[in-house]
Amino acid sequence: MGGVLSSLVGAVKTGQTVIKALRQLSTEFNGILERGRAPPPLPVPNPTTAYWQEQPPFPELIDIRSENLPDTADVVIIGSGITGVAIARSILHEDRRQGRSRRVVVCEARTVCSGATGRNGGHIKASPYEVFGRFRKTLGPERAAALARFQLRHLETFVDLCKAEGIDVAECREVETVDFFLDDESYKSAVEEVNEVNIWVPEFKISRWTAEEAQEKFHANSQVKGAIAYKAGALWPYRLITAVWNTLLDEFPDSVFIETSTAVNEIQTDGSSDYPYILTTSRGQIRTKHVVHATNGYTSRLVPGLQGKATGLLVHMTSQSPGENFPDLNGQRSWSIIYSNGFDYITQRPTVDGMPGKVMLGGGFFLSPKHGTEMIGAYDDSKTDALTNAHNLGIMATVFEPNWGVPIDKEPSMVWSGVMGASADLRPLVGKLDPELTGRKVKTKKIDHGEWISAYFTGDGMVWAWLSGTALGIMISGSENEDLPDSPGRPAGKLADWFPSDLLPTVKRVKAMDLTNLAEEFS
Repeated sequence: MGGVLSSLVGAVKTGQTVIKALRQLSTEFNGILERGRAPPPLPVPNPTTAYWQEQPPFPELIDIRSENLPDTADVVIIGSGITGVAIARSILHEDRRQGRSRRVVVCEARTVCSGATGRNGGHIKASPYEVFGRFRKTLGPERAAALARFQLRHLETFVDLCKAEGIDVAECREVETVDFFLDDESYKSAVEEVNEVNIWVPEFKISRWTAEEAQEKFHANSQVKGAIAYKAGALWPYRLITAVWNTLLDEFPDSVFIETSTAVNEIQTDGSSDYPYILTTSRGQIRTKHVVHATNGYTSRLVPGLQGKATGLLVHMTSQSPGENFPDLNGQRSWSIIYSNGFDYITQRPTVDGMPGKVMLGGGFFLSPKHGTEMIGAYDDSKTDALTNAHNLGIMATVFEPNWGVPIDKEPSMVWSGVMGASADLRPLVGKLDPELTGRKVKTKKIDHGEWISAYFTGDGMVWAWLSGTALGIMISGSENEDLPDSPGRPAGKLADWFPSDLLPTVKRVKAMDLTNLAEEFS
């Protein structure tokens, strides 16, 4: 009898533990939905310091702004990161080609490029097997392949742009990237996806390595159960974007104005004006014909129709010195470390004066106290999570030891956070916004006008954002049906030749989005 009672008591306690765990999961899940449906706040004024923003090549741009905010503009772009600069560049280059001039004003809540672009991993890495596998289920193989090709096009675009414009400070380069898998199931699943993507995107070349082969070739240890290698790229994102802004300001001094510390608080409409949109900022009002939302995870703050459809996520990055036993590859290799409940992404800067470059590592999303759930709908990038940092600062030694060792110098590692954006269907939103989504309608038909978006890149901004912004600039310029010549930073042809229509923010698409799906993806 005692044994039976003991078993019953044990079962009751186990049941109580399960019920408690389920209640906790329900609370966390509901918390994700509640935060995701709320409008984001403004960016905090005191974010963590990112390594990328140290020693800026154009310090005069950090806090650049006019003495007085312009009264009017043809286009106002909200956000000064990679998307904002790509949109501005695309519009200004099209204006020059068409022989016209428009005023483009850029409103930035903090300093230039202080958001996600200035805080990311600098990894120009499309993973077509993963992207194809994700979207094939909902869009079919042909449309999934088009999205994979759009991502892949970014590497050549960046390399050509930096070469053509002499942006050496960006350290833009092709690399061999290696995906390490720390469990057999993840590797097996990835190989199956590789086999399928090779059918639909045959130009994408991938090498596969068994555990033993990967450990020998890539100097890893027995934690690695298999590897996949292919071509990718890396760069210094903050330096690239500020260099492009600097060039635009030089080439178009009377057409582009960057207004830092100018947060947009409200957008209203006035149908009787030639400038029907009225933006109320922290420095006063500005009227415009076109409003462009390029604030990624913060976008739904000013586009209420996206609340509950997309949200921000707080993610973590580090810079750290390589170990003394780590092979010096002059920045020509990057890595991803993939495990059952997450992944990490790593680049390494080139060697300078015989000193191997810093290792730039981000990830550990699911390793916070609540397994990443508290990072969804979170926007405070003045903070970092200790458990996530501990993982990020230790994973390289875990995977590479004994080929890691003590750090080669005494410089302390840096840790910082940033806010990325994700839509509920995990695709960016790029194109003209319907008034049903903005809640703002302009009645006049006398002028060309509209609200536009390029945002929610789901952590893959380096292989979504530039060409999305470039495409949006072409749309705003009304050139989407023109057969445009090849130009550094922009593909040749008509827009439909290279821009996937599955990124357009149609009302039908947005209405079908359900943040519950995103919460399930990340929880």
